Amino acid sequence: MQAVRDWFLRRMLGNVPYILECFDERRGCFCEGAAANQHCLRVLAHFYKHAAPGNELLGDGSVLDKIVRAGDAMVSAEKPGRHGGTLGGEWIPYNLLECYDWLGEELGAERKARWREALGRHFEAQGQTNNYIATAPNHFVWRAAVLARAARLFDRPELLSAARMLAKQVCKMQTTDGYWDEAHRGQGPSPSYHRVHLHGLDLYVRNSGDESVRPALERGIAFCVRAAYPDGVPIETFDGRQPYFSSFAMAASALTRTPAGRRLLRNQCAPSDRLGQLDVNRPCGFGLSWYVFAGTDFMLDGYRFMEDGPEAEIPQERDGHADSFVIHGQEGAGGAVTLRKGAWFAAVSAIESDVPRFIPNVYITERQSGFSFFHRDAGLVAGGGNRMRNHAPLANAVVLTGWQDVDCQAGVFHAPYLDEFERDAAGRERTEQAPFASAGLPRPGHEGIDPVKSCYHPLKRRAELRPGGAALTLEFLHGTIRFELELLDDRRARIRYAYETCGVRKLLLQVPVPLFHPYAFELDGAARGVADMEALESPAVRAGVSLRAGPCGATYAVPPGREASFTYPLEPIRNGQIKRMNYVPDPRFKPLYVVGLLSQAFTGDLSAGAGELVTVEIER
Repeated sequence: MQAVRDWFLRRMLGNVPYILECFDERRGCFCEGAAANQHCLRVLAHFYKHAAPGNELLGDGSVLDKIVRAGDAMVSAEKPGRHGGTLGGEWIPYNLLECYDWLGEELGAERKARWREALGRHFEAQGQTNNYIATAPNHFVWRAAVLARAARLFDRPELLSAARMLAKQVCKMQTTDGYWDEAHRGQGPSPSYHRVHLHGLDLYVRNSGDESVRPALERGIAFCVRAAYPDGVPIETFDGRQPYFSSFAMAASALTRTPAGRRLLRNQCAPSDRLGQLDVNRPCGFGLSWYVFAGTDFMLDGYRFMEDGPEAEIPQERDGHADSFVIHGQEGAGGAVTLRKGAWFAAVSAIESDVPRFIPNVYITERQSGFSFFHRDAGLVAGGGNRMRNHAPLANAVVLTGWQDVDCQAGVFHAPYLDEFERDAAGRERTEQAPFASAGLPRPGHEGIDPVKSCYHPLKRRAELRPGGAALTLEFLHGTIRFELELLDDRRARIRYAYETCGVRKLLLQVPVPLFHPYAFELDGAARGVADMEALESPAVRAGVSLRAGPCGATYAVPPGREASFTYPLEPIRNGQIKRMNYVPDPRFKPLYVVGLLSQAFTGDLSAGAGELVTVEIER
């Protein structure tokens, strides 16, 4: 694993100059615009204290000055937080704790006492938090890791007891497939956030020596391996919260505990190099500046704790691979499949939950697109996951009956109530956290029967493996829609459809298409691009869409005689409203990719129908 360890080292040291540039001398902290972010201190402290090839931070007094001033700013800003504690989410105090340890006497007696007292108040307040917040329980596994680290550093056995209880109880929540529900029971996995959880659990074991949770750790690693593309990237089709390619730095040290995990981690280096992932010098490598800080910070644990050993081929690399997942959050509901045929890998998700229909929160998983295609040479060519319940969800099927005058054109929803209210009943402006009007407004329905959500949120889903492909069946109140994914040969894959409906005025069948930076593509042979990220376009498509990102391209051909629309750019990381601003530019970084929605509308007699939706052909 030395080559991978060196890869992490180069990435971290390459990002450090940008991080240092973000230090605000006036405020005495590291900033992203108006927001302070100390999610980088331990990387700086580690390289200030430890020699490494290419490390120019060793013994640099100016770096030490920035670290201690940022730590002071963190302590001065302590206040009760919504996650519990007084110093912020678990990652921030973990930074302060390790800086306290590594810098030691260089902090000075007075500062050491002040930091230690602040950490003590933080731990005391965290101990009062009941149950877990509206996200996966990764925060509480990380809390166990922080407490175990502090128990060892400060010789406080009561903190270790608290850490053991937290870890033990959270591990009881692990499902049969090896993941932790995101974010409520029955929500299913977030493969990317699962790695956040696994990262914290791995640190807990290393900090505590507690072997009782090792079976949970090993099951979690096995799920990481299964729920990934052949190149190691988490399958966003299973993930209703995070988009494609979001967490390479997470869980690296955990994955190196097993032969298959080591192979998974090594595989992910190649696409990360090609796409600029975690590289501050490649503007498309980050969608948000925050990921510079967080990604660099998390890489440190992979670099420090990476374990050497034999590697084993992961199942997805083998031709003929097929796997099915229980995803059993609700008994008998859910399910997902993956398969490999030649150069192709496909994933189909039928993960179910009614939670998104009732809770208007951007962090509640929804899982809109139920299938994805990955090609050995072209990478991800169909998929993208979800858009966090915006006016253009990445839904494969939209069923319109005319209820409450809801319509959908090229994947973009239109309804009177979406435009009528700009503020909720309390006068608060609608935001990216709640892009639809809230349940308190005088509007049709409520979160349980939202007129828009009911058009694309099926009652039941089913994923199946078939000879040479897979199928996704969606059951709506007004009909059944089935997609069949066919892996034809090493260059071609096809999606066919069949439907049976009653009382449906319009049916939209859609395929999300990821457009990787610099977002160049062709529509019906005419060159196009994503120049203005705020402008949403939905041009007609009569022949197909062609794109090229990397060593080869892909063409998405619609059947002769059919007309489709291509709506773009739908950007997967942020969640702003389309009618207000689809994309809020980061000061420096562009997103790794945007998503276009290839949409076909069906009207007239919709009692039954079948045919070809799109054929994807790889162009070398």
